[in-house]
Amino acid sequence: MLRLLSSFVHSRGYWFAVLAVGVGIEAVALYYQHVLGEPPCALCIQSRAFVLLGVLFGLLGVVGARLSLLRYAAQLGLIVSLGFLWRVSREAVLVERGLMESTCGMDPGFPSWLPLDQWLPQVFEVWTMCGYTPDFIFGMTMGEGLLYGTVTLFFIAAAALLVQLLTSLGFRRMA
Repeated sequence: MLRLLSSFVHSRGYWFAVLAVGVGIEAVALYYQHVLGEPPCALCIQSRAFVLLGVLFGLLGVVGARLSLLRYAAQLGLIVSLGFLWRVSREAVLVERGLMESTCGMDPGFPSWLPLDQWLPQVFEVWTMCGYTPDFIFGMTMGEGLLYGTVTLFFIAAAALLVQLLTSLGFRRMA
């Protein structure tokens, strides 16, 4: 079993799956915004930025799937971006449920050297204040879906890193 998992997490197929999930998340967000007319808040926009960061690490993984250093850098970067996405999506859910007072306004919080909201306003411009996310699937709101999905992806990415480490330490022979 470890051999099969190791083969997958060392392959470009794993990284293409990371890219597909990231692009899919971005596509759903943009569909809700531009087709269904659901305005994004600052936390939604920050979530999009962390998803984009995960996609960029996915691209690094595709390019460096056969090079240990690049693969580990991509995997660690993916885990960090998912950690930040977890924090932001958790805050969105807490604000939406009234368990946390929102401190976000109309500023997405990008640094001056990376004004994504100015470069790509169709994707990264804040349209509304925080406090509400639309209904999504299975009775969840979009914020809840993002939170639960992010937690799942975080643990998958952490498990993939563990498999990579175990196989590099020689545990492949034990499988």
